[in-house]
Amino acid sequence: MAGKPTYQALEKRVQELEHLMAGKENGFHLQEDTIIEHLPVGIGILDSQGKILRLNQQFKKMFGYTENDISTVEDWAVKAYPDKDYREKTIAVWDRYLRKAFETGLNTPPMDVEITCKNKTTKNVLISLQPGNNQHLTTFVDITGRKQAEAQAARLMSAVEQAAEIFVITDPDGIIQYVNPAFERITGYTQKEVIGSNPRILKSGRQDTAFYHRLWQTILSGKPWQGRMTNKKKNGILYIEEMVISPVFNPAGKIMNFVAVKRDLTQTIKMEEKLHQSQKMESIGSLAGGIAHDFNNLLFPIVGLSEMMMDDFLPGSPEYHNAQEIFNAGTRGRELVQQILSFSRQSEHQRIPVHIQKVLKEVLKLCRATIPADITITKDIQTDCGPVMADPTQIHQIAMNLITNAFHAVEPAGGSISIQLKETAFNQKEEPTMQLASGRYAVLSVSDTGTGIAPGIMDKIFDPYFTTKEKGRGTGLGLATVYGIVKAHGGDIRVYSDMGKGTTFHIFLPLLEKAQNNASDHKTPPLPTGTEHILLVDDEKPIVHLEKQMLERLGYHTTCFTSSRSALAAFKTDPTRFDLVITDMNMPHVTGMQLAKELIALRADICIIICTGFSERINKEKAAAIGIKGFLMKPVIRSKLAAMVRQVLDGTE
Repeated sequence: MAGKPTYQALEKRVQELEHLMAGKENGFHLQEDTIIEHLPVGIGILDSQGKILRLNQQFKKMFGYTENDISTVEDWAVKAYPDKDYREKTIAVWDRYLRKAFETGLNTPPMDVEITCKNKTTKNVLISLQPGNNQHLTTFVDITGRKQAEAQAARLMSAVEQAAEIFVITDPDGIIQYVNPAFERITGYTQKEVIGSNPRILKSGRQDTAFYHRLWQTILSGKPWQGRMTNKKKNGILYIEEMVISPVFNPAGKIMNFVAVKRDLTQTIKMEEKLHQSQKMESIGSLAGGIAHDFNNLLFPIVGLSEMMMDDFLPGSPEYHNAQEIFNAGTRGRELVQQILSFSRQSEHQRIPVHIQKVLKEVLKLCRATIPADITITKDIQTDCGPVMADPTQIHQIAMNLITNAFHAVEPAGGSISIQLKETAFNQKEEPTMQLASGRYAVLSVSDTGTGIAPGIMDKIFDPYFTTKEKGRGTGLGLATVYGIVKAHGGDIRVYSDMGKGTTFHIFLPLLEKAQNNASDHKTPPLPTGTEHILLVDDEKPIVHLEKQMLERLGYHTTCFTSSRSALAAFKTDPTRFDLVITDMNMPHVTGMQLAKELIALRADICIIICTGFSERINKEKAAAIGIKGFLMKPVIRSKLAAMVRQVLDGTE
């Protein structure tokens, strides 16, 4: 500290005293006595038998002991080193030093020991001995403050070395003088590579000259700068840092260093983007659910009435053809709603025999309308390729994602996209690297003449949220979704890519057995009928009217209500009157689920079917849990309604 003598100055004064002592046999002169008393180090004078002859004022001040407390070296050792093991080890070393000193006549090298003071506190002390003829001078230099400072500095250095944050120290000109291991780990540069260099080696080009000018203006004015910066690692990968750069001043107030503490935010920002994407998907899902409910209610009469009109007209007549077109359009609308729900992860996936070529036809129509005409799309689709057991919506997703990716690959420079579908036989023994059982597969291939996929990222392309597309062009979910769907269907994916030439994806999906393939050729069995009494409840009048017509054509008796409260009141009047209740889910005042609970409370064996365009509050499992026997999604096709009614009434699965 300022105003106190340095260790080197103390050492010099001790050496002066030792010089004065040289050759003294019988005590000291007055001048030497004065020096001993006023030295800022502890002094102890011993005789050759270890008796303490004198202690100076600084010794007494340092340790609190006087000649009355310690008269011999043994007394001193017991008090100074109360721990027996430590005392024995210290004395053993000290004895060796003393013998060496007496043999050579030279002073011993300073020995660093910890001494217990009279007040039980401890001090770190450097002890050295200058042997004389009859008297020996022992000096004690208190280095407690220095040891504490060294320990504090060591702790600070250890914290900096082990910190997850980057620490960089530069001189006033910005030349790097120190970087910690976190810098090496995150940037890829070693200390040897960067010390003596300027931090501009990390520049990414994402910040302009004005940005750095403002930064330097701030720190040169003596103020800290805080902000975010995009930098570049040694391998060329960009990363985002949040940092604080602070000036370090010398005692005169002049800047002698800059210290930058930086944190890599790349993963944090990615997580924030994922959260934002998740929230966006949740919002889209809520919107999709609302659209699905209303749209399915609109489609229900279109699908149902056109289906009944087809029954009323002769097959092959213009009227029959027109009704069939309406029915097909309504069915397509229902499939589009299912795609919206699938996108928002709110649909139940049901697998049926699917001819992929039919799905591709729809996908290509949609893609051709959005992909520019200068990008050629060629197709080689095997028309008699057998069906696969799959969810048609998910097959649609696979094709859309792969073709969209191909378009993004060729868009910058133009090019072509090729789609191929064919049957193939696969032998697992011949190609053990593929995770497929031997058998026949439908192979969907999508190729492009784009930029290709770099070998270094080939193993990451199916990872969720991984994308090489610029911001706003991709979520990183497309290929992850494709991979999940293909694996769930018992298939596999192959990817071939050549940088600068293009990429090909091969999707393998197992074909149905021939018996299943021919199942669709069987004639449709007649619809099941009945004569039971059914209570219909739906707040949409067109839907109630349609359901009434459907059921009465099948032979059933119906009682209809557009108010769930009125329906409940009618049931309470005579619970045994009805054999079955078909109710909508989303209704004002009393929902379908609430109505079902009330009806079951009145009559435990009542059969109930619940219908919904879409609701997050109910699904097949929730309905079954409260005793509802059947669950139907709108718009309901007559064949499904007829089958479900009979199944619930008969108690069959």
